Amino acid sequence: MALFILYGVGARYFLGSSPIWFDELARYAIIAAAMIGVGAVWVDGAHMRVSVLETRVPEGLRKIIILYQWLLTLALAGSMTWFSYQYVGKVGFFQTPGLQVSRSVPVALMPIGFGLLFLMALINGPKALPQAAVENDL
Repeated sequence: MALFILYGVGARYFLGSSPIWFDELARYAIIAAAMIGVGAVWVDGAHMRVSVLETRVPEGLRKIIILYQWLLTLALAGSMTWFSYQYVGKVGFFQTPGLQVSRSVPVALMPIGFGLLFLMALINGPKALPQAAVENDL
């Protein structure tokens, strides 16, 4: 990704222009990395998460909050997988301006990413924040 961006900037600076598809390819590569990595980040507990309730309530209520967060993650990731999958089919006849490929190719990264998040959350089950994150929050 960095090489695509550096080439685009360098070509504009030294040559006066750069191919439009380089910027587009870099943008899609960044989106792909974010969508594919979202499940791994969730498993590590590194997602942004409001932990004030989770860290300052009794143990019984804490387990309920953790279960609720897990179920909410499953519901959102599952529904976004379905809706983004439906969207891929609706944009298939459009082409990207730079790469001239079907718009469904870059958009397909969304259901893949959300689907991976759903699977990672489902496999790992409800779990509390890592202890280091809880200590930093206090």
